[in-house]
Amino acid sequence: MSTLSRDEVIAAIYGAASEPDGLSRIAYTLRTYLDVDSAGIWFVDRGGIVDIIQTADIAESVEPYLQYYRTLDPWTASRKTPGRVYLGSDTVDEAGLLRSEFYNDFARHFGMVRPMGLVLDLEPGSIATLALNRSETQRFLGEADRAVLQDLAIHLKAALSLRGRIQAEREVGLARSAALDAVRFAVVVCDGEARVRTLNAAAGELAASGLIGLGPRGGGLTVGAPQDGRTLQALVRSALQGQPGAMRARCPDGTGLSILVTPTRHEERSHALVCLTRDDTPPGLDAGTLVRLFGVSPAQAELCLLLLAGRTFEEAAAERGIATSTARSYFALILARTGARNLRDLLRLLTSLPQIL
Repeated sequence: MSTLSRDEVIAAIYGAASEPDGLSRIAYTLRTYLDVDSAGIWFVDRGGIVDIIQTADIAESVEPYLQYYRTLDPWTASRKTPGRVYLGSDTVDEAGLLRSEFYNDFARHFGMVRPMGLVLDLEPGSIATLALNRSETQRFLGEADRAVLQDLAIHLKAALSLRGRIQAEREVGLARSAALDAVRFAVVVCDGEARVRTLNAAAGELAASGLIGLGPRGGGLTVGAPQDGRTLQALVRSALQGQPGAMRARCPDGTGLSILVTPTRHEERSHALVCLTRDDTPPGLDAGTLVRLFGVSPAQAELCLLLLAGRTFEEAAAERGIATSTARSYFALILARTGARNLRDLLRLLTSLPQIL
């Protein structure tokens, strides 16, 4: 008999939706509440299994099932109706099951005789399957158990759908952070009081070096002398009204700092995007970046940089210690790799590349 009440189970299901190990918590909560030996949750997206959570007692069943026994599973037909709890006995002759290869070589080793399950449509093309088992040494799962799980179905669907949305938003947030960290210049997002809401790795380095201030406990962004800080905060407030602006400041070490403040919106809320670049920031392009972006060789990348710096083919070849004909051969390969039509087109491409790491 479970010590959990229905309300406690429902609360646990919804509470687990936002937790990193929430799926495991849901599985173990169902195992306790329904007094079964094992529980699992399978997620399928567009026909492919994308995640499997099992209680520890049947964790070893996953690999052999996916490799072979999945094709012999006699309960597959029971999983055709989303939202309705099924018992293994609904569609399977249990006398025949006990004589089958699936049961004798696989299912019986994990206490699977008469499973109970529930298929839930979460999003278009995405479903979750819950499976619970009680070993043959105990009473078989029956109609009373079906009713209990059916009562929870609407809450399980809502909680798992919510978890999917939270996970998707978390992945989007991570992707945004990674994109911000890929640029060479510092990026800070501020609210209307110039309080920092997020920043990229380059901005974090400036703050760690004491070149910009983030303010105590999420306070205002500051830079340079007090007057510079007030000017920056005024620009941030203007950006929230839709007016971009720019300024120059000087870091404590004397290095000049160019600052661009532009409005941005997220989820109907206005923010200010503050971009900061030190005067001594290295050029945005280097040979390694060109190698990664276009697949050119290191020697070809160095030739690109010399041409970008205004060298002629003869001058670039002399600096690289190669023949002019070799430099022109490299150039032909560079055009093929980058898709540029000629030298002018190549230089236009290189100067338009964003400052990425």
